[in-house]
Amino acid sequence: MRRWGSASVVVALGLVGAAPRARACSPELPPAATAIPRAGATGVSTATSIVVVSPREPFGVEVTADGQPVPVSGWGALGAGVDGSGGATSFWRLWLGGVGALLAGNTDYVVTLPGGAGAGGDAGAPTLTTFSTAAGYDKAAGTPANVRGLHLWRVRYPVADIASGNCVLSEYVGFLTVDYDPATIPNTAPGSVVQSFQLAPDTGGTQQTFVYTGDAPFAGLAPAGDYPLPLGQWQPDLDPTRRYCLGVSSIGDGDLARPATGSNTVCADVVQLSATGAPPAPSAGAGGSSGGCSTAGTGASWLAAILALVAAVSLGRRPQRRRAPRRRR
Repeated sequence: MRRWGSASVVVALGLVGAAPRARACSPELPPAATAIPRAGATGVSTATSIVVVSPREPFGVEVTADGQPVPVSGWGALGAGVDGSGGATSFWRLWLGGVGALLAGNTDYVVTLPGGAGAGGDAGAPTLTTFSTAAGYDKAAGTPANVRGLHLWRVRYPVADIASGNCVLSEYVGFLTVDYDPATIPNTAPGSVVQSFQLAPDTGGTQQTFVYTGDAPFAGLAPAGDYPLPLGQWQPDLDPTRRYCLGVSSIGDGDLARPATGSNTVCADVVQLSATGAPPAPSAGAGGSSGGCSTAGTGASWLAAILALVAAVSLGRRPQRRRAPRRRR
């Protein structure tokens, strides 16, 4: 009986030590700066914005039209996000000669960023894009994105795992998946459509924006397994007591003249989960829902439960003493 009990303790300790941990994360190198319209684009509408895709503000950006310098009066931030399969970056819409100014027709444009990595990925290649324009522009409308589904989660992680050499940088991390049909815009390849995802509480509050470009639709990342790794391209800050709504706006060729391409809006509650080793997720409040992706309780509770089982079995199998017969007087 003692041997069986000792083995059970070993098994229990093994279960406690077997909890999956987040793997180490290495910071991604900043992606090379580029620009939209993409290199080699032809017949670009003269009512098209030039968008620089760079992790940093495009200080020193230069634009030429048929070899002649074009004044760049500034730029506006569209937001942070991801360009295709690259790492995190930001999107900046240039203002040439003023907000809303058009490009010249039948002209070759070159966009450069001296001192920065160009589209080729080399520090010495500052050219971001080269493209040519059409004679003018049209106002043909595109087809807005159609959002079909939205799922939101907030995962709680052990406090000891925060900034401990793995991917966890906060006790609570948001996860999101989106099911949608991307917008289609005339004379714009799918990978050149700039999609801005806007997420905000349905009762009002701070709006979070994620900008994406790529040939494949943005899907997001769902938490998987007992210890979901927070490796999503967009992991929003979520309050599980609130309901959130998401919409998508898109721009491409001729964005200064075409009607706005804003999608429908879809709303969803936040599902609460706890990674292995973290305390259980708080009870859901109004508008929230609860859930779990790990075993209930911590490793210590598992050990206590198994030790209690060992003790109970040991007591149940302990031999009983025989009572001696009483002598008759």
